[in-house]
Amino acid sequence: MQVKLSPEKKIEMLKRMILIRNFEERAAEYFSRGLIRGSLHTSVGQEAVSVGVCFALKDNDYIQTTHRGHGHILAKGLDEKLMMAELFGKANGYCHGKGGSMHVANLDMGVLGANGIVGGGNPVAVGAAFAFSYKKTGQVSVSFFGDGASNNGTFHESCNLASAWKLPIVFVNENNGVAISTLFKTISGTVNIADRA
Repeated sequence: MQVKLSPEKKIEMLKRMILIRNFEERAAEYFSRGLIRGSLHTSVGQEAVSVGVCFALKDNDYIQTTHRGHGHILAKGLDEKLMMAELFGKANGYCHGKGGSMHVANLDMGVLGANGIVGGGNPVAVGAAFAFSYKKTGQVSVSFFGDGASNNGTFHESCNLASAWKLPIVFVNENNGVAISTLFKTISGTVNIADRA
């Protein structure tokens, strides 16, 4: 099914992608200068995936994201100033500065949370989808994950439950070909991750 987008919507989506790229580059700069503590993983180059998915969602749909979640969260519509405050550990951040880069959540905006555990978000997104199905809310849950996460048992278990229970969930694999620093093709018997589902 092809969706027709108005010129205004296309411009809005492009602006959001540019916002995400600028945010990520600025965050990486601050991190390299030692101004942001802990770990920081950017989603530079993955902006179109975040925006394409999140712009297709309703406001009350939920996302579960990864350790590279800034782009997903900004694509969902959260405020970049509050997001940056969170990275800096400020009390006015989304999690009062306690979530940092890899554990940002905001249930009011449909962000179940970022997850520092590779593949750890899939079961959380399945849980939300189960709640939506049980309550018949019409909402959808989205789980973003990388190619490395598809090697985890949680991925297979989550896909199985989602299929068996016909849950309203979308699994979004952002396959950059590298599981942290390992070429994915060297640790997987399949090229197409969707085949695993």
